[in-house]
Amino acid sequence: MQIHVAKNPEHWNKIVDRSGYSVLHHRYELNALRKNPLPLLIEEQNNRFLFPLTSAKIFKSFGVATSPIYNYASLLPGTEDDIHLIPRALDCVAEFLRNVKVDYLSTCAPTFLPRPYVTLVNSWFEDHEASVQVLYAHMFRTRNMTFEEIWKDKFSKNARYNVRRAEREGVEVIEIETLDAIRRWKEDIFRCNISALKRQGREGAYPDSCREAYFTELASTKTLLRQYFKIYAAIYSGRLIAYMIVQEYNKLMEVSKAMSHTNFLDKRPNDALVSHLIKIACEAGFELFEYGLERTRLGGKIPSLHPTLETFRFKFGFEEVPLLVYRLGLTRSGRVLQRLFSGREHLVTRYASAPSLVRRVLLRLYVPRRRELSVFLST
Repeated sequence: MQIHVAKNPEHWNKIVDRSGYSVLHHRYELNALRKNPLPLLIEEQNNRFLFPLTSAKIFKSFGVATSPIYNYASLLPGTEDDIHLIPRALDCVAEFLRNVKVDYLSTCAPTFLPRPYVTLVNSWFEDHEASVQVLYAHMFRTRNMTFEEIWKDKFSKNARYNVRRAEREGVEVIEIETLDAIRRWKEDIFRCNISALKRQGREGAYPDSCREAYFTELASTKTLLRQYFKIYAAIYSGRLIAYMIVQEYNKLMEVSKAMSHTNFLDKRPNDALVSHLIKIACEAGFELFEYGLERTRLGGKIPSLHPTLETFRFKFGFEEVPLLVYRLGLTRSGRVLQRLFSGREHLVTRYASAPSLVRRVLLRLYVPRRRELSVFLST
């Protein structure tokens, strides 16, 4: 197999658009905007693989390569016929990374992709003694389902009541389609940010709390992603009281940000937004609608870091879909990093059991970049 750093965005994106396994963050322009992009193209005759990595140095000496884990952009086979070559492609990647002084690789295997893909990726990392962490994506399977069926069979009684309540209160869901419309709702969007951050104990989080930086980023991302980047808002009495940013590509529709004003939560704007988005996912033919990741499983021994949000999702019928995250030391130094990063995640998942004061301090030290609005921030 041949491997090199891709330089041709058009050629790269043709492979992404053709592949049935691609997600939005496989696209070249998103990888190119990250710090130290390392987009790898692996080829053998008519077989193609893409690996959108970024590189970094830790302590100025340890080389690290990471794919956009929280955006599911892992090793991408060009077609279904390429899947059987996954182990050889990963062998090639590992050798290449060692040659360019990378000590540690972290990536994922989205389990909503075909089983042969996940099995081969998992087997390769197991054989190389990688650490495995399981995250849980909250997903709604909309394939071959009508919204009427989902409303009746999936939504809880409480979810249906809250959606109807939002309608009775006069809450309307709209799409903010243009830059002019973004500017029109600018102040209300910013008020939602500040109110939500205060409610979450994250006052001052950048860029959400910085008006000009946030809207510069919002406009830039909308211009870059165009039809793949949507903003939906809940409007009440002429005010925007909640909004969700959605990425739509291939088979997957996913919420990348949700903000709401605390003073209007009794109007149930978030319920109205989720119901509206699930309806769009059904009508537009998406197979999956995703709303957030959790580091712990519902009903497990370790409590959720965000129990209120977890309860909100499950009343709509979201399922927990495992996302396998791999951490692999490619060198002796990399194996040390592998143990350190694995230990860090162990501590993070367990601080939900700590006293509230300790949790607040730790939350400020560790704010997960869970698909923040901007594609400019590394994940």
